[in-house]
Amino acid sequence: MNSLSKMKSVADVVGRRHCLGCGACAWICPNSRVDLVDFLREGIRPVVSEESDCSGCSVCLDVCPGISVEFPEVEEIRTFGSSAEREWGPLLEIWEGHAVDAEIRYQGSSGGALTAIAAYCMEKGGMFGTLHIGQDPDDPIRNRTRLSRTREHLMAATGSRYSPASVCNGLGLVRDAPKPCVVIGKPTEVAALRKAEGMDKALGAKVGVALSFFCAETPSTLGTRDYLETMGVDAKDLSNLCYRGRGWPGHFAPTKAGEDEPVARVTYRESWASIQAYRPWSVQLWPDGGGELADISCGDPWYQEPDGKNPGSSLVIVRTERGREIVRGAMEHGYLELEPAELWKLEKSQENLIKKKGAVWGRLMAMRVTGLATPRFGGGHLFQSWRGLSLSEKLRSTLGTFRRIFSKGLRHPLQLDRTDAVAVKEPFVAGEAGGLNSEAQGGIMGTKQTALEVGPQPQDL
Repeated sequence: MNSLSKMKSVADVVGRRHCLGCGACAWICPNSRVDLVDFLREGIRPVVSEESDCSGCSVCLDVCPGISVEFPEVEEIRTFGSSAEREWGPLLEIWEGHAVDAEIRYQGSSGGALTAIAAYCMEKGGMFGTLHIGQDPDDPIRNRTRLSRTREHLMAATGSRYSPASVCNGLGLVRDAPKPCVVIGKPTEVAALRKAEGMDKALGAKVGVALSFFCAETPSTLGTRDYLETMGVDAKDLSNLCYRGRGWPGHFAPTKAGEDEPVARVTYRESWASIQAYRPWSVQLWPDGGGELADISCGDPWYQEPDGKNPGSSLVIVRTERGREIVRGAMEHGYLELEPAELWKLEKSQENLIKKKGAVWGRLMAMRVTGLATPRFGGGHLFQSWRGLSLSEKLRSTLGTFRRIFSKGLRHPLQLDRTDAVAVKEPFVAGEAGGLNSEAQGGIMGTKQTALEVGPQPQDL
């Protein structure tokens, strides 16, 4: 029997290594019993106090994308065909281009499309603000959820961030807004958003559009810290950290406090090759790298090789009629400059994400055979993606998972190391009185302490 039925709270989700760190559980808990903590080696994870009585309540589990997600089924053959949509999710339109505003294009990770769309929705579409994440200025290797109200606030948080983020802990800011808002999140966060909308009609009424991006999910904070150490940089000395942007695809560029220029600029490919190895096991079980549940998804056009001169462009995937309306409006009002793109450009640019989607099917099969709890993903057509893998890739996805289950101790509860664990700061509205400095600053959960065991005991698995 799939032991998902034995999960009683998000502590069990963390213990079984299913948590994706989206933050939705902390927002939706009716009694505020769930706290978010950035564990250095694992990422952002919920913590429920031992004194909490969660009996009779399962809303944190109901909203969790790490337990189950229903992906869109192909309802009809559209422009790109049913086979393509089973691989990539809904594909109403594929565009390629960039933000018309040169500064947005330059600062963005690729062509600045997401920032331009958000700006259009706020300035011309009547939306109240944009919920997204940005660098924590007091701790540049970490992120903080924010609701931006102006173009200036959007620009302050442009560029990709390859460290843990939990945009869904700010859904309360959207629900309480006087008008609909833009929500920008990783594919995992958009999946949690859609589940939350189904559980809270007031929230659903305030989500004007959901934007996502092609993403292999984020490494732990330790990945950034260790990489900085290889550069001879102490994370505590930083005033700013760019992972990408300022040209395509940009550079990993840390800046020390009191200095104007980065201490170094490392290519995106080189830095990501190192940091991505710190992704936790839970994201290896997540199949959606393209934001299939979003209205619009954007990604890098990796079919072309960066030459250091290209200021950046984006692939823009329209997935819903709402998304189509917004993209067309952004073009008509001079926010986006786009041209229709062929399917092959998407396939060549993001082929690794489809291979990962197929590998997830093999990993889940290996977990089921060994009696481990596995998430339920409906409508994702994972088996089709698995069939498209080479024989060696199929074997790695299954036999490699068997080996990891036993060599990495995946049958035992995850032990969260409290060393340098930091409480996730509360989301905020950018530009409100007091700004960042008046918000709760978070704190250290513990240093040099023993590991914290969460979730089920081995006999429950």
